[in-house]
Amino acid sequence: MSAQPSLLPPIPARHEYRLVGLLLLTVYAVHWPNLPIWGSQILLALHFLLFLLWQPLYNLDNFLSAKKLLLSVFFMLICVLFMHPLWLFIWKVILAGLMAGRVLPDVRGRMLNLTGIVFLCLCLFIFDLPRLFANPWLDSALYEQFFLITPVLIAPFFLLNAEKADGLNSDINFFHGLIFSLLLILIALVTLWSLQYAPVAYPVALFRAALLLTLIILLISAVWLLAGAGQSLQQLWSPHLPGSSSSFEQWLATLSQPGSTKTMTPEQFLESGLQQLKQIPWITGVGWTSNYGHGALGDEDRYKASIIAQSLEVVVFARHPIQGSYYAHIKLLVQLLEHFHQARRREEDFAQQAHLQAIHETGAKLTHDIKNLLQSLYAITSAIQTSQPAHFGETQRLLQGQLPHLSQRLKRTLDKLQQPSQSVYSTTPVRVWWDNLCARYRKRDIEFTMRIMWNANIPEELFDNVVENLMENALNKRNRESELEIRVTLETTENQVSLTVCDNGSSVSPEIEKQLLNQPVPSRDGFGIGLYQAAKQTIHTGYRLHITHNQTGQVCFELASV
Repeated sequence: MSAQPSLLPPIPARHEYRLVGLLLLTVYAVHWPNLPIWGSQILLALHFLLFLLWQPLYNLDNFLSAKKLLLSVFFMLICVLFMHPLWLFIWKVILAGLMAGRVLPDVRGRMLNLTGIVFLCLCLFIFDLPRLFANPWLDSALYEQFFLITPVLIAPFFLLNAEKADGLNSDINFFHGLIFSLLLILIALVTLWSLQYAPVAYPVALFRAALLLTLIILLISAVWLLAGAGQSLQQLWSPHLPGSSSSFEQWLATLSQPGSTKTMTPEQFLESGLQQLKQIPWITGVGWTSNYGHGALGDEDRYKASIIAQSLEVVVFARHPIQGSYYAHIKLLVQLLEHFHQARRREEDFAQQAHLQAIHETGAKLTHDIKNLLQSLYAITSAIQTSQPAHFGETQRLLQGQLPHLSQRLKRTLDKLQQPSQSVYSTTPVRVWWDNLCARYRKRDIEFTMRIMWNANIPEELFDNVVENLMENALNKRNRESELEIRVTLETTENQVSLTVCDNGSSVSPEIEKQLLNQPVPSRDGFGIGLYQAAKQTIHTGYRLHITHNQTGQVCFELASV
């Protein structure tokens, strides 16, 4: 699905910190002392524009669509035109919640994000809340000094360049951000309640409210930890596993995309996955043992967990105990990695087997070609041995006619040994081919019949290979059935060429008939692959080899043009 066009330009990744710094600075400068209302509105509009460019709820690579942009601009325009301290207070609470909910994998990104949260909290409780309820606890001179000093906190945002891993493409944890925003509102309400019913200064009321909520949260956590033995406070408040969703999705995206790992060996693929495991924020080090040996990344820490998945054993080190959801998460990732690793190993094994199978089939085919050549040579030598001195002239003519033909076939076989992937068939007139065939087998008690109505050109090697396999099988069958008769029939017309080899012996069993031309079969006289190779050879030649009759007394194979 194609992405929707955006009306806002993308911000380079390295400038994200500067963008956030400007975002905080503009919303802070809205309350500049003695600034006219139109100046505050301009600064607030600029702040909202920077917020749209930042797009914290989206990836920086995925820009806002026109519809979402128009809705956002309409809402922000209302806020600018009807600017009120209450709306600014609520907006800063929301902005602080967004920053608190960001899940950042890098330490530098988390520290800068925390600095931004602290800056917003100071703005809320030192400047905004007193101004909202007309309770100025600072005189104007001191107020201006605080106002000028506070922006120093965001200076690091303008001095550092962001990298891809620092915060771009980070997730927003909605519940963390919501809880933090509600805590800020609750602190403000408790502070106002203290000011209303206890005659104390604003800083004291604020301190009491923050201390009270902190103690309540710690008390609830302590009670809850009593039922969760082995858990730490960080695990209790981070059940979502920081960075788990992003790391899980990135793993699946990386491991399941063949383009990014296509050239890797299984060993390199495994090491790459373990390196990604080290990128999870709460993991400080990873060690592993596999069929390839041992390895380690990062630093060993106080806590560790061992996960075994088939042939892979991984030891993960962390800053806190790896239990509960943490252990389940890391175990799932290791099992996924080993699953993909084993799949990569099987893929490599299948590729090797396919390569060996191709070599085996090529060798078997060439072996069968040589066997057919030797059979033809045997037929010629048999004719010479049984020839009488009075017929030496006829024998010489046979040799002069057949030896060049055998030499050509032997040359084609040698060419296949050098270039097995190339299969180019030479053609010859069907009548010439038929005469050579009859001459080679004239002493083998085979009946030859022809009805040549058209002297078509045929692929000589294909016809030689098919007919010699069929006739050799029939001659071997005659050794077991002495009364066997063999007939070879050739019929040609202008549009059809048909060669049939029949015998009157026993039929082929139904089980072997189903497999005969589709795969190698058990054979009592050879390898059982001759007809299988012959049938494969007919592919893309315009001919088809099939069984026309299979019954006792009539077993016929036909090679015919399609």
